[in-house]
Amino acid sequence: MKVDATEPILNVLYYGQLAGVFIGGLMFLFGIFMFLYAFKNPHKKRLAFVTTVFGPILVMFSIYAPVLAYHYMIDRLLPETELTQLKQFDSTVKYVGSSLYEGIKLIVYPLLVIVFLIAVVTLHHATRIPGRKRISYGIFIGVPVLFFLLQVGPSIVRLLTS
Repeated sequence: MKVDATEPILNVLYYGQLAGVFIGGLMFLFGIFMFLYAFKNPHKKRLAFVTTVFGPILVMFSIYAPVLAYHYMIDRLLPETELTQLKQFDSTVKYVGSSLYEGIKLIVYPLLVIVFLIAVVTLHHATRIPGRKRISYGIFIGVPVLFFLLQVGPSIVRLLTS
């Protein structure tokens, strides 16, 4: 007897999309901050450019590639044994994913406050050094953006991957 495995496979694809969006978003933010840090170093500028360009490409690829692959490549029903394995995997991934995100939030919130305070102190003491001022302004603006993304990130990802 064959059973339709549409829902468990789509749940597994959804969690793959979550990981890809997270990694691509981190690459993009890392590239933006590397542009502030690069100054005239061509190697750092190249790294910043590559991560800034390929981060959004990874986000778009992780959102749309699994759906297109499922639609065009998987057109069969799964046996009952594979379906139960997928259902067990789905509940495990849900638990691990939510606890991992909460753990990341618990670690990142205090780090964001510390980095913000360091940026304020550096901005106060770097009145004549343009490189330090640029980095401080970038961090000063970037920390609230990261805090906002941590708060709204799951709903944005749900909207993009639904």
